[in-house]
Amino acid sequence: MNDVFKEVAALVDNFDRRLKRIENDIARLLEIIEQMKKPAPDLREPEKLTYRLSDVTEITGISRSMLYKLFSEGKLHASKSGRRTLILATELERYLREVS
Repeated sequence: MNDVFKEVAALVDNFDRRLKRIENDIARLLEIIEQMKKPAPDLREPEKLTYRLSDVTEITGISRSMLYKLFSEGKLHASKSGRRTLILATELERYLREVS
């Protein structure tokens, strides 16, 4: 009877060790899942506040002459900085939303 008790005790100890390993593995998996939920750091370039005409023509495909026409019609607003004509990013987004 004593031998049977020792065997059962050994089986219970072995089961307990395996159960603890499983619990540790689950805890590690939960940590990995939590890390995956966190947003990845934003590695993009910061968005521009203003665009030059050449930038706008490249981004949108609108020609320079069409941009000047939009300025004269008041559909799109531009600002001057020295000799540069600049369009605010928010202004460009507003115009593109209106046209689409």
